[in-house]
Amino acid sequence: MGDQIKASVEAVEQFAEDVKLFRLVPCQTPLSFVQGQFIKVLWEGEKGSYFAIASPPYENRYIEILVKKGKGVSEKLFDVRPGQSVVFEGPLGNGFPLDPHRHKNLLFVGVGTAIAPLRSTLLEALSRRDEFGRIDLYFGTMTPGHLYFGEEMLDWHSRGVNVVVTVTFPDEKWDSHSGFVQHILQRQSDPLHQTIAYVCGMKEMVEETISVLKGRAIPEEHILQNI
Repeated sequence: MGDQIKASVEAVEQFAEDVKLFRLVPCQTPLSFVQGQFIKVLWEGEKGSYFAIASPPYENRYIEILVKKGKGVSEKLFDVRPGQSVVFEGPLGNGFPLDPHRHKNLLFVGVGTAIAPLRSTLLEALSRRDEFGRIDLYFGTMTPGHLYFGEEMLDWHSRGVNVVVTVTFPDEKWDSHSGFVQHILQRQSDPLHQTIAYVCGMKEMVEETISVLKGRAIPEEHILQNI
């Protein structure tokens, strides 16, 4: 298990009615971690909850986590304000390795708050852009109001990332893809040779996405999950 670290909450940003982005500044800085790793936030009287780190390793003064309000720790966190402190354990997990995959194409596939570890990895890859080939992001979300990091995605697109967003329940203003992200990915015709896929989301979505990627000739060893 990782060390227990106290951190100050530097900023809180509301992304949706039930989703917030927290910026935590650990008392032990700089904090070294691998893109795609996660932390376990501890709370007295509650079972600890796991949150993927959404910020890239090069921003080692702080870490960011995307929190969807539920029960237990996530509900407690929703009432935390800047200036207060939290305690977490970590970083944990293997993360999403990039170094072994230099000169490969990178494909990121995720849904909902699972965008967090993908953002961490994608931003790290963009900071080393000349080391990788094509970069694609396929992101699925429930509604247009749950498009987390939407403005950032426009910036990623301007930096050469092929960003494909789909929503499950579009409104009358939505003019892009609708439906499940794995189905959108299945319908694409872009070749996926020499591609490393980073996949994160709900179990069923991940399983279906892996099946789609295998069907598009990506070997299983090139399909990575942040576990």
